[in-house]
Amino acid sequence: MTRMTKLVWLYLTATLVAGCGAPSPQEEDTTGSAQLFGTMAQAITSADVTLVRVTVSAADMPTRTAELVKTNNQWSGLIGKLPAGTGRTFSGEAFNSSGTKLYAGSATGVAILAKQTTAVSLTLQEVSPAAPFSNAAPVITALSAAPGTVEPGGTVTLNASASDANPGDTLTYAWSAPSGSFAQSSSLSTTWTAPVSAATVPLTLTVTDSKGLQGKVTFNVNVTSGKGDAAVNASLNTWPQVGNVSATSTALEVNESTTVSTTASDNDGDTLAYIWSASCPGTWTNATSTTASFTATALPGSSTCNNCNLTVTVTDFRNGQPIGGQTTGTLSLCVGPRKTAVFPPDITETFQSAASASANGTVTFRVKAVDPQGSALSFSWASTTGTPGTPTTTAGTSEVVWTAPSCISSSSTPTVTVTVSNALGASSSQSFTVTGLPACSTAPAQTLAAGYSYSVMLKQDGMLWAWGYNAVGQLGDGTTIQRTTPVQVPGLSNIIDLAAGNAHTLALKQDGTAWVWGNNSGGQLGDGTTTLRPSPAQVPGLSNIIDLAAGNGHTLALKQDGSVWAWGSNSQGQLGDGTLSPRTSPIQVPGLSNIIALAAGGTHSLALKQDGTVWAWGYNNQGQVGDGTTTYRASPVQVPGLSNVIALAAGTHSLALKQDGTVWAWGNNANGQLGDGTTTHRSSPVQVAGISNVIALAAGVLHTLALKQDGTLWAWGDNNDGQLGDGTTTRRTSPVQVPGLYNVIALAAGTYHSLALKRDGTLWACGLNDHGQLGDGTTTQRTTPVRVQGF
Repeated sequence: MTRMTKLVWLYLTATLVAGCGAPSPQEEDTTGSAQLFGTMAQAITSADVTLVRVTVSAADMPTRTAELVKTNNQWSGLIGKLPAGTGRTFSGEAFNSSGTKLYAGSATGVAILAKQTTAVSLTLQEVSPAAPFSNAAPVITALSAAPGTVEPGGTVTLNASASDANPGDTLTYAWSAPSGSFAQSSSLSTTWTAPVSAATVPLTLTVTDSKGLQGKVTFNVNVTSGKGDAAVNASLNTWPQVGNVSATSTALEVNESTTVSTTASDNDGDTLAYIWSASCPGTWTNATSTTASFTATALPGSSTCNNCNLTVTVTDFRNGQPIGGQTTGTLSLCVGPRKTAVFPPDITETFQSAASASANGTVTFRVKAVDPQGSALSFSWASTTGTPGTPTTTAGTSEVVWTAPSCISSSSTPTVTVTVSNALGASSSQSFTVTGLPACSTAPAQTLAAGYSYSVMLKQDGMLWAWGYNAVGQLGDGTTIQRTTPVQVPGLSNIIDLAAGNAHTLALKQDGTAWVWGNNSGGQLGDGTTTLRPSPAQVPGLSNIIDLAAGNGHTLALKQDGSVWAWGSNSQGQLGDGTLSPRTSPIQVPGLSNIIALAAGGTHSLALKQDGTVWAWGYNNQGQVGDGTTTYRASPVQVPGLSNVIALAAGTHSLALKQDGTVWAWGNNANGQLGDGTTTHRSSPVQVAGISNVIALAAGVLHTLALKQDGTLWAWGDNNDGQLGDGTTTRRTSPVQVPGLYNVIALAAGTYHSLALKRDGTLWACGLNDHGQLGDGTTTQRTTPVRVQGF
């Protein structure tokens, strides 16, 4: 509880009288006396106040000070010989026994009239008052009336000042009296004309703020031909104190109620008034009493607890009027749904049609579950390898048919997992294992890559072959001579993967080192220089690499620990380091972990996480980042709405292959390369229509290739050079099958040409052939696949 400071009212009335004896004949008497005495509604009885001092000062008189004497609980005294004149200032101060000044106040511009009586009223305020509260009553800070005694029909000059603790309040003023008349009854400064008969007339000044609270001072003016005294009155006001605020319930749901109570005290014994308010939507009952009821009617804007403050404002009153003391007490409630215990679903039954499977065989899995709280259930299936089909699900059961892969690594066991979730956010999982699948060969698979007008192939013996354009040494044969048939890349062995950019080539060795050659104008070879290399050179400082990707002028590498490293051109943020600065040596891409695969478009990059989500960064003018915008990203952002992704590809567009065999695309679609039947760019992924059971993807600059599980090849997008292989040069906005190609096991897409490797080891190509990139010994364009010489 915070104790509020005290506000004191000290009313001082000074009566000026002529000095004793008649004036000398040589000089008129121009002095008077002020008799000060306490006749107040509440005397200054506080034990804190031991001295009240009144000082009279002006520029044309010496300063006079008088100390009031406390007699019968009243302070009184007499000031004599006051020079007559205008501009007198009466100042009052109250002190405690230690000499500390507790209260002070003054009235300025007071006129002392010879042989006349002037009434002066002061208000002494606390020297260190408390900060104002919500709506404090206005305070009349000074008031003077001259003269204090007037003959019938005479005039009294009135001057007052007032203040309000609330900066936004506006004040209005009203003078009133049972008789006589005011020149301007709504002005702080005015005159009052006395009635024609003698009387003691109370004059009242009422100050009202814009919220209706009032401050009021009343004093008497004697209408008589006699003389009067100057009376000085002082009174103290101690602010009320809130002792406690409590509630029957401090946690409410909408439309629930709580009863709140407060205790408050006032050392002066003043009457207290109460008003309750809330910071959140709700209604009140008995909101002006010490005990009230509050009902929450809507959720507050904040979802955190203690989001609704209930406040009681306590104001003190004396003689039916507020006297300026006010304090508050606040209690915080939590309004919102109550937290309840949440239990996960129970998986009560499981079924597996077979414990083992053959290559490309199927196994059926089924589970039954119940929720202990009756919440609705949902089921999701996932597998470490193979492909789960579309589940058949009821309210309490789910069944899926899983298709096994053709082989598995010798150290892995296929696992199929179902996760059962309830509407309350809790879940349970059940995993199944499958045995009997053959181990995959450890020999490197035959792999293809294609760049701008050149092609590269990795054979099973770990040797590389290349053909096509070679102006910057991208074929790696130590020359810059164009080749229309494959040539072996010398000096390399034990290669397990490769990638091709616009005009630079990458090779991954079995020992986890990366080797590069070709164009290096943007530092894309990562050797710390921008010197082109017509022969392979190792990327310094990189080890434990498991995947590589190449864009127009940048390079990506994936380490075994799941981190991504990048180097080369960076004008569109394609390196993902938060800058646009090119890098001639590898740097780690911040904020990425658990990455399992990479893809590089022309000037943007993609990464696949172990959890099946896709992250992207770089150029985004046609939405190729996939975040729903066309704002380039210099740091990785997640592509919303994609899950269960197993492979990526990129050109001027982006491609994702899901575990269920569906293909999703976004970005540039000027030539229909997204396969959605339109040529509208997409800034968010859309499913490629009319194709399923896809197992591999490749992206050219403006066209797309897909390999289905049955070994057929499908293509769509730009076909100006016959790169779709359908015998035409007609653009396709939806997938079409490439005629005559079956048993395909690998594919690659160059800028404007395509490659396909069949199971029998033969290699086929179609599209632009201006630099011999089709490898058939000619430079003739081909709209249907032709066999590459030597393969």
